[in-house]
Amino acid sequence: MRKLLFPGLIIPPRWIKGVVSLFILLTVQGVLAADGDSSRVGAPTVGARVILDGAPLFDDTIYDGAVHGADAAGSAPEVDQKTALEISQQLTRFEENITALEGESGPYDASLIEALMDQGRYLAGIGQHQSAAIVYERALNITRISDGLLSEQQLPVLDDLTEAHKAAGDWQKADDREHLTYYLQSRLHAPGSVAHAEALIEYGNWKMQVVRGNLLGRSTRANYEDLEYLQQAYGAAVEQIAMAPAADSEAALSAALQFSLLQGKARTEHVLADYLIRSLPSAVDRYVPRFVSVQVCENVQGPNGVLSRVCRTDRVENPRYREVEMQKQLYEDRIRTAVHAMRSSIDGMQAILDVNPELQLAEGMAAQQTLDEVAAGYGRLNQEYRRTTLFW
Repeated sequence: MRKLLFPGLIIPPRWIKGVVSLFILLTVQGVLAADGDSSRVGAPTVGARVILDGAPLFDDTIYDGAVHGADAAGSAPEVDQKTALEISQQLTRFEENITALEGESGPYDASLIEALMDQGRYLAGIGQHQSAAIVYERALNITRISDGLLSEQQLPVLDDLTEAHKAAGDWQKADDREHLTYYLQSRLHAPGSVAHAEALIEYGNWKMQVVRGNLLGRSTRANYEDLEYLQQAYGAAVEQIAMAPAADSEAALSAALQFSLLQGKARTEHVLADYLIRSLPSAVDRYVPRFVSVQVCENVQGPNGVLSRVCRTDRVENPRYREVEMQKQLYEDRIRTAVHAMRSSIDGMQAILDVNPELQLAEGMAAQQTLDEVAAGYGRLNQEYRRTTLFW
């Protein structure tokens, strides 16, 4: 299990209160001169742009999940004066309620968690995802102080916090929270249990999205290591489910979990092999001759005792050849290993279907249909692998 470093920083509540108070102040008093209607189209948006008397009060629109602020391309839905006033009043009520609770029980009392979660959901509902994430972070800190670092009560808070980071396009923080959620689930539930397997499947789905879109902007090696770790985690989970004793009533559920885990493993191995094929170093694709011609010159003494310089052309082994061949072999072995592992995962899925031909997955899809799709992907991958290595 990969070691997770828990964030040890507890954000002082007065900082959080100051940020939210500043937000409310800007919402109520920050009437700025409008600079004209500059509607921009073409970029999908979420969020809200509040207009009062023709002037923007706040604009927390998210464009394409990554670009923030009024200068981003795209137009946010405008909120009229009445709605802006209602938002301002509701935010003020949230702050007054939280301030009252702090005065009664202190800044880290568990009674604040529900109030903060309500405030965060309201902010997320009006498109203020960054502000919602700040509130959720405070709720998470209080939950960890009140119930412990490995408490199950953190999970619903983490779910909302992670969604807020994703909506704001902060992929690194979203990834950190997804990792924390999986770590907690793996500590709270025994290996081989349903909850443990479901947590791995959910975490694996997220990591596939991260690697395919390179959302974190990481290096090829870092993404490869993430995929390798995920492949090993799936393999271990399949073995744990298979060894765990299951009652007759749980046999179908156990088979469905094993099938879903093998599906996740096969998908990871497909992405792993495809990733290696598409990220080959340029030296691997470039032809390097094994032998090269070099000119060798030496001084030779003639019959009359006079030295003369004689040159000849010899064929010697190219010093780059061995280096490139070793690199090719390394990549070919890694790709072949991933392809063969995917074949093994498909065989495992087929073995489960042979025993449970009517197996249905949690998504309501027939397991046979899923297997056919995975097998088709394997066929395309194997063809691409053979075509790639043919021209090395």
